[in-house]
Amino acid sequence: MPWEGYNFEDAVLISERLIYEDILTSFHIRRYEIKTYVTNQGPERITKEIPHLETHFLRKLDRNGIVMLGSWVETGDILVGKLTPTEDESFPEDTLLGAILGMDLSTAKETSLRLPYRWKRSRY
Repeated sequence: MPWEGYNFEDAVLISERLIYEDILTSFHIRRYEIKTYVTNQGPERITKEIPHLETHFLRKLDRNGIVMLGSWVETGDILVGKLTPTEDESFPEDTLLGAILGMDLSTAKETSLRLPYRWKRSRY
């Protein structure tokens, strides 16, 4: 029986019933923590609105910036979107986005929690 589209000649053939009845399945829970702090430049924010980041990096996040339950994530995918304020000069478009979000985005550094490289694929 192929698993996720892969079929190998040296694979062991088992009954599909064993999988559907959860007899030969395993469940792994991994816990990740991310903390937000209040810095000298202002508080850190958990958000999906991260400037200068392509949308395919943000597609698995809910509106609060946390990965959606049941999402298939791979190495390097963002689990929690986070912005940390820093001192820097601003651009006009960043000022507009910052006014909408209530934070100066030009001075915000992306410090998101990503799936570590030791885990190839996971479902959250």
